[in-house]
Amino acid sequence: MLIPIQSETPKFKCSACGSCCSHIRGMIPKEDREFIKEFAFGKMPVVQLVPSEQMTFPLWDWEAKRFMEWQHEAKVDANIKPLRAIMDLKSNKAIILTYFMDSATDACPFLKNNKCSIYHTKRAYVCRLFPFNRSPFLNQEGTPLKHGMFGECGAMEHILPQVPEDFNKMVKFLNEAFPDSSFLNAVQNDIIIEWANKTIIDLIRKKVIKPAINYPYEFLLKRISSSDKVDFTDFLVECSYLTENEMRDSIRNFDSNIDAENKIKHFLN
Repeated sequence: MLIPIQSETPKFKCSACGSCCSHIRGMIPKEDREFIKEFAFGKMPVVQLVPSEQMTFPLWDWEAKRFMEWQHEAKVDANIKPLRAIMDLKSNKAIILTYFMDSATDACPFLKNNKCSIYHTKRAYVCRLFPFNRSPFLNQEGTPLKHGMFGECGAMEHILPQVPEDFNKMVKFLNEAFPDSSFLNAVQNDIIIEWANKTIIDLIRKKVIKPAINYPYEFLLKRISSSDKVDFTDFLVECSYLTENEMRDSIRNFDSNIDAENKIKHFLN
């Protein structure tokens, strides 16, 4: 009698080749690039400040603050600049949602000898979620999507062919296949994206902000450039949408991935 062999879920292991950090400019999924081109240059509250070909890894505003400190410890110039902003006509402020590192080369400025010089820190989600581009919970159409979920990574060759098409099985497989927590980080980052979008909508609904929408793009760029700037999370405290403690606790929860853990556990039974 033959006993069937139960194959184990393959495990992802980073080879520390540094290739994912060597070419960070313009490396965004096709779906995201098309969405940005169609909507992010003045048709929505959040305005893209640089062409998609020029942008590098996005940093949430609290992550950018950390990177601005770590660049001094690492003795590099990360050249961190605003990436996406809301031009609020009510406060006449440019509310900065995300930043990016405008590196002099295509490589991450923190990459030294093919190694991350700040690997020991709480790096940005965009660093910790690789080889994922996004989780299966979030895409432009709102349906599970395997295509475009991953970036290019040689260590994925033995995993990609085995990713299930069934959504529930896919989530369970990804949770087991990525013991480095990259899947957990991808899910949490998507949850933060949803939180930011819902918060912006709520601010508009409550008339806390009045975003400039459908203005000529060049006008928006000049207006944002000349306006006083405030980070999104700082603005939420400044306008009393959240208290300082509530905002601090929210960021702490984001960092802990607790929301992602709660979302994933329903698929693990």
